[in-house]
Amino acid sequence: MPNEFSVKIHDYLSRKIAEAEKAVACEDEHSPFYRGQLEELHWMRAWLKENVDLKDFTYY
Repeated sequence: MPNEFSVKIHDYLSRKIAEAEKAVACEDEHSPFYRGQLEELHWMRAWLKENVDLKDFTYY
């Protein structure tokens, strides 16, 4: 059973990634900001998977 807090963090990151991807798809003047935010969110998710998460559980 994964840590409930870790699952909530992944859910939050998933929502923020979806929002940033939608904003990048619009290609408005704020797109560079959202591209940077998207990179940071993906970096955070990768770091969590490598350093914090349980190794035998897949997050979606």
